[in-house]
Amino acid sequence: MQPLPLGLDPPGYWIVLSVAALLTPLVFYFSWRNWRRARIIEDAPTARVRSAHQGYLELEGRGQLMAGEPVIAPLTNHACLWYRYKIERKETYHTKHGSQTRWVTEREEVSDNLFHLVDETGKCIVDPDGAEISTDEKVVWYGDSSWPQTSPLQGGGSLLSSDRYRYTEWLVLPGQPLYVIGQFKTIAPAQLYKTSDISRDLIREWKKDQAQLLERFDVNKDGQIDTDEWQLVRKSARLHAQAEFRERAKQPEIHIIAKPEDDKHPFILSIHPQHQLTRRFRRHAYLYLAGFFVAGSVVAWLLQFQV
Repeated sequence: MQPLPLGLDPPGYWIVLSVAALLTPLVFYFSWRNWRRARIIEDAPTARVRSAHQGYLELEGRGQLMAGEPVIAPLTNHACLWYRYKIERKETYHTKHGSQTRWVTEREEVSDNLFHLVDETGKCIVDPDGAEISTDEKVVWYGDSSWPQTSPLQGGGSLLSSDRYRYTEWLVLPGQPLYVIGQFKTIAPAQLYKTSDISRDLIREWKKDQAQLLERFDVNKDGQIDTDEWQLVRKSARLHAQAEFRERAKQPEIHIIAKPEDDKHPFILSIHPQHQLTRRFRRHAYLYLAGFFVAGSVVAWLLQFQV
C-alpha cells in the first residue's frame, strides 16, 4: 500500500477526499449560476416605467419612499427603503487545539416594505420580498447587550472591540440609484375591486351604527329592519358601490415589479449600475471555476493512492 499524502491516516484521507468530491460539483454550480446571471442582465431589455411591457425586464431609476409611515432600520434607527440586520453573540468553545471563538446568530430580520423606483417617465412599486439585494451601505459594530444601545450612525458604538455581541445592518437609502430586474406587472385600480365587494363592505360598516341604520332604512318605524327594508339597504349599498367603483376606475394605473413566479429568472435589486453587476458576476464565475479545477485536481490526485 502506498503511503498516504500529507501525513494523512485512512480516516483523514477519506474525509479530505469526500470534501473535495462534494466541493467539485458545488463550485461548478456557483460558477454557472454567476455566469448565467451576468448573461441575463446583459440580455434583458432596459425599460422605462411608462412604456414597459408586461413580463420579465429591468428598470433603472432612483429609490423613493411610499406615502405613509416611514421605514426605520431597527438597529441604527435610520430612515431607509430596505434593511437587513443580524445580531451575533460571541461563543467560546474548546478543542484539542485549545480555546476557539465563533459568532452565533441570535436574531436576524429582512425588511419586506414596499417602495418606489422612479425614472423620468413615472414610478413603479418595488416588492423586495425574495430579491437578491446588493448594497454597499453596511454598518458593523460591537456591544455588550443582546440589543444595541447605540450605533455608529448615532455617534456611538465601538467598531473595534472584543465585546460579546456583533451587530450588522445593511441598508438601501432613499434617493440612491436603483437597478431592478424582475417580473413587471401593470394593474388598473378597478381590477382590484368588485362592486359586490364594495357593497358588502359598505353594509358591514352601516351595521356597526344600528341607530343610523334604523334612521335611514326603517321605513315603517317599528324599530327593526324587515325583509323589504333589507332589500332597500342592499339596493342603496349597490348604488353607492357602483359610484365608488367609477371613481376608483379613474385612478392612474399601478406598476409593480416583484419576484418572478418561476425560479429560472433571478430577482435582483442593486444600488450598482448593471455594468458593475455583470462585471462582479463574471468575476465570481471565474473564481468559482478556478475552485472547480482545484477541487477536481485534488480528487484526481487523491484517487491515485490506494487505501
